[in-house]
Amino acid sequence: MLKKLIWNDVRQNMLLSAATVFFMAVSAMMLALTALLFSSLLGSINGLMEQAQAPDLVQMHTGTLDESQISQFAGERQEIGQWQICRFLNMDNSEVTLGGHSLLDSTQDNGLCTQSKRFDYLLDMDNDRPKVLPGQVYVPVCYRTRYELNIGDTMRIGSEELTVAGFLRDAQMNSMMASSKRFLVSEWDYEQLKPCGEEEYLIEFLLKDGADTNTVSTAYTQWGLPANGPAITKPLIRMMNALSDGTTIVVIFLAAVVVLLVALLCIHFILSIRMERDKREVGMLKALGFGRGGIKRLYFSKYILFSVCGGMLGLGASAILQEPLEQQIRELYGASDTGAQAVAFTLCAVAVVETVILLSVWHSLKKTDRLSALAALFPVREQKRNWHQYLLIGFVTAACTFLMLLPQNLYSTLSSPTFVTYMGIGDADIRMDIRQGVDISLTTARLADVLKRDGQVERYAILQTRSLPAVLPDGTTCNLTVETGNHTVFPVRYSEGTPPVMDDEIALSSLNAKELGLSVGDTLLLRINGVETLYSICGIYSDITNGGKTAKISSSENNSPVIWSVLYVSLKDRSASVRWMESYSKTGADVTDIEDYVRDTYGPTLGQLRLASKGAALIAVLVAFVVIALFLRLIVERNRDAISLQKALGFTSGDIGRTYCLKGFLSAAAGIIFGLTLGTLLGESLCGTVLKSFGADSFRFIIRWDRLLVGIPAIILGTTMFAVLMGTAEVQRVKAYECCTGRE
Repeated sequence: MLKKLIWNDVRQNMLLSAATVFFMAVSAMMLALTALLFSSLLGSINGLMEQAQAPDLVQMHTGTLDESQISQFAGERQEIGQWQICRFLNMDNSEVTLGGHSLLDSTQDNGLCTQSKRFDYLLDMDNDRPKVLPGQVYVPVCYRTRYELNIGDTMRIGSEELTVAGFLRDAQMNSMMASSKRFLVSEWDYEQLKPCGEEEYLIEFLLKDGADTNTVSTAYTQWGLPANGPAITKPLIRMMNALSDGTTIVVIFLAAVVVLLVALLCIHFILSIRMERDKREVGMLKALGFGRGGIKRLYFSKYILFSVCGGMLGLGASAILQEPLEQQIRELYGASDTGAQAVAFTLCAVAVVETVILLSVWHSLKKTDRLSALAALFPVREQKRNWHQYLLIGFVTAACTFLMLLPQNLYSTLSSPTFVTYMGIGDADIRMDIRQGVDISLTTARLADVLKRDGQVERYAILQTRSLPAVLPDGTTCNLTVETGNHTVFPVRYSEGTPPVMDDEIALSSLNAKELGLSVGDTLLLRINGVETLYSICGIYSDITNGGKTAKISSSENNSPVIWSVLYVSLKDRSASVRWMESYSKTGADVTDIEDYVRDTYGPTLGQLRLASKGAALIAVLVAFVVIALFLRLIVERNRDAISLQKALGFTSGDIGRTYCLKGFLSAAAGIIFGLTLGTLLGESLCGTVLKSFGADSFRFIIRWDRLLVGIPAIILGTTMFAVLMGTAEVQRVKAYECCTGRE
């Protein structure tokens, strides 16, 4: 009998039943998609790092080194399981072309290497170690789509040519957040091409289980071993790999929470519609002796069925959407081998969503306990006060506006050239990198002299990066990647304090300050030219490059080797930047437009965010339409007697409908304004919390006001107008005689 009652009820109320399943399905889909993508991302990254045997500690070094010293150090440290020195032949990007595309505008340090002997393997697209023959090259997979490369294309280095034999995954440098990219060649080709570049070294350590990376890194520094370059740890490698796609997954998760809140509200009011219509039936059941629990179970059984259907539809939809969203993850890291865990995690996510919804339904059904048989059979006809429901229309509209605005604001922020201020880079027009050559300092000085005499240059700044030993308060030492120069010309984003101006001032990146336990006003001892100098910490700034661990001083009196130099330039005529960059392309520096630099670094992330933004907009429009239409139908249903009386007194359906339309439209308009404010302030806070963990303090949205003030409101208002018209169409079907005889 229960099955028959449920089936008859569903057939008679197809619209409300479908709407309930729709909201359950959308909520399940969003959280299931989050679970699937999160499991896939972590599984793929961990799988790649395990198969490639990624090192626990990497010390990059430019210059000469004594391998015997490193061998002695590794032999005396029990924590070290294996070690090796990998060579990296850094090439001049202007001399390299891929499939006819020049790497002149590339912001990456592109170099050649051979396959590692013991660990840190470069893998092909099947995650196997490829065997490279002379004349062949394996290209980083991130370049395949960007330069539209295929197997058999040609890579030209100066006058030499190599054939692209495949594409590789690099556990260390897969992410565009990593500033370097390795091309795999044979030993023979590496030796032949040595004159085309400058050789650098990756000193790598694989530690035993339970060993502390920081302890080994500190000991390495105390030994005074080669450290003319940044140090990278395994957690940092994992973080850089996860940041790109992880940002999109966080956006999807926030959207899932918003959709779940809206779904709970919608299902509550759908249930209210049903109980409003079934009031007499409930009264009859109570009069016949049905208990409170029996009536609630009758309703609840139907919602359990809806929940199962919604959960299954949500799982199916998430599996379909997973394919395009997961494509980049599979491309960069390979397929995840955590299938069973991902399925279990996803099923748990769907179960949590449906359980929360069913608990909300059970709570709403408690209204039947307070309804007496007499009140249900002979209801008092009165005008319902629905002002709170109009507020709820505004709330739902605000939530949908927030859902559209958050990924859009995050996308516009990451794609803006001014976002470089969170990357430890000033807001200039052009960036010039000098990482090649016998004497980087001499090349930098010559280029600075040319810029000084260039009439098109409005201002410029020279910043040189060195690796300097720092003595911590506890007496231990560590190497800091320190940038020297004038940091007031193109200042970065400071969360505390100011840029270094005096010779005894130093600014630390946010992550460095946290790791070292230092803040503005504290002191730090640096060893420069063999002399220990005390520096006062003047500022803490945002930096999500080089692992987020950098420092800045103004003093340029330093004989330590320069790892690289960067010159930032602002032109008087921004429109002439292309010709200006071409004229400086042969000066020994990699010349890049700052906009291109941001696009190169965050290209994959921006692509995923654009896709997430479109998906969020589609879901927001669907939810807003269904919710507003349902809410207005509910209001009309609850005021049916009053509408009938108005019609009996001579008011037309158009007169009455316009009143409801105006109230619904004004509520939605207020919701849009609130949603825009919420999406800008709360959304900024939420995104800032995530990016803060990567070193971007004092995060602020960079907003495209045309979309904020015109595009998004226009879409939501258009959806609202259509939904209001659909929702108030029920007014037409109310008869004038219902106020006297009741509804037939």
